[in-house]
Amino acid sequence: MHLYQEKSLWLIEGFDLKEEKKKIVPVDHLINVTPYPKKKRLSKKKILEKLSKQEEDINLVLELGPKAIAQFKKYHPLKVSISYTNPYQTTAILKTFVNVKNTEELTEITNWLLFLGVDIKVREVPEEVLEGLQERLNLYCP
Repeated sequence: MHLYQEKSLWLIEGFDLKEEKKKIVPVDHLINVTPYPKKKRLSKKKILEKLSKQEEDINLVLELGPKAIAQFKKYHPLKVSISYTNPYQTTAILKTFVNVKNTEELTEITNWLLFLGVDIKVREVPEEVLEGLQERLNLYCP
């Protein structure tokens, strides 16, 4: 579906036809690639239909203003996308799932939320993310 480079690694976001779910696969060291037989392939539309039915529970919802959208365009995690809420693309909504049991993911989302800046409105956020943000802010308090 997509080819990305993140943290000096090349990754492909693809759809596993056997498990019928989205996967992110590192592709830095691929040697031999063969296309899937045409008879067994799914169209991108059918894949997107299957993915929309399998959406993970969304636990982070943000409204982004123009400055936050600019930051988002500079860097965003692979699985995060935005939907513009006006025709001028100056406001957007971000909905995603944060695995609060994964400490590395919690740290990364905390860093990224701070990177977005003050032009965001939080609509829904896991308690663990709020705690991480509070810990980070306490570093700057005397």
